[in-house]
Amino acid sequence: AQVMLLKNVNIGKGLVNGARGVITKFSKEGHPIVQFKSKLEYPINKEKWVVKSANGALFTRRQIPLRLAWAFSIHKSQGLTLDCVEMSLSRVFEAGQAYVALSRAKDLTSLRIIDFDPKQVWANPDVLKFYKNQERMLQATEIFPVLKQK
Repeated sequence: AQVMLLKNVNIGKGLVNGARGVITKFSKEGHPIVQFKSKLEYPINKEKWVVKSANGALFTRRQIPLRLAWAFSIHKSQGLTLDCVEMSLSRVFEAGQAYVALSRAKDLTSLRIIDFDPKQVWANPDVLKFYKNQERMLQATEIFPVLKQK
């Protein structure tokens, strides 16, 4: 199964929150051994989480910090490069979100959009304003060629 780490397990080896891999086998204790994108195989043991309830009581739970990674949110995909991706843009709710999703694909041949609607792709108005201003400033500036010296 394709999985994603939910917690930093070994930062030095790149096993950080969001790292993806495939479960290849299980240890004698029953813990999954995951082969990560770097080809490193690593046993994933139970980790401890401390959770504070609304009334301030502390609870502790232990679990294996993995989640199935066949699908995940655009937010969780930020910073990833995906070899193959199928996506839905029907629930985009923020400027630039469609760009983040679309730019995760390694190349166009590995990208499939199942419900494209051009209205779901828009840029932040402040960003558009910034670039328009930059364009005006560039047009107002004359650039002189550098004379070659012999």
